[in-house]
Amino acid sequence: MTRLMGFVLLQLAAALFARGRIAEAAARTEALRSYSEMLEQLRGLLESDGSPMPALLETLSRRCTGQTSAFVRSLSAAMDQLGERSFQELWQWALDGNADALDEDARRRLESLGGVLGRYDPATQLEALDTCRLHLRQRLDKRQSAQAQETHLILGLSFSASLLLGILLI
Repeated sequence: MTRLMGFVLLQLAAALFARGRIAEAAARTEALRSYSEMLEQLRGLLESDGSPMPALLETLSRRCTGQTSAFVRSLSAAMDQLGERSFQELWQWALDGNADALDEDARRRLESLGGVLGRYDPATQLEALDTCRLHLRQRLDKRQSAQAQETHLILGLSFSASLLLGILLI
């Protein structure tokens, strides 16, 4: 009976491990999607509105959903510090607190975008937004195509390992 209970616990641990890994992968995919959409919305506002960056961020904070909502709200709330701190510093600060699910490459792209926004003419800002958004979209497409395979791999490995350990236990 003890061995059977141990086997059941191993299976449960494997399921929880797999669930956690799959949830992490889904969060990374969602972060890429959310930031890509946010950049698309920011591009549209910058192109059509022409308002100063604090006003654009205020509008954007009402439109964003998902993981970027907290990022845009943090950045928008920090705009009162603009002048004391550069926009790039405020952008970086907001990313530090709200972009944990992004991989290092996507994060670096977003960090460098913060150095362009609000500093240059609109055409340069739009070009930088397009470049960053395209990069995030490409990473998202790759991530989505690999996610099903990754899910199967995680499930297969975790349950195979737990079955092997269970066989040794029994």
